[in-house]
Amino acid sequence: MKSTAVTNLLLTLIAILLLANLLAKLPVTKVEAETFKLDDCITANPGDKPAAYVHVITDN
Repeated sequence: MKSTAVTNLLLTLIAILLLANLLAKLPVTKVEAETFKLDDCITANPGDKPAAYVHVITDN
């Protein structure tokens, strides 16, 4: 009987932790992406000036 109580306690603890993990991941900010014409940014020779540039901005 004690084994069943310990098992139920552990399963309850796991359920609480999984729910807390789910709640922590819910407020996800919306991420938007734009497509770029990468062919304009690539040149045949390393010294050539490209027709366009790609600007990458990262944020935590």
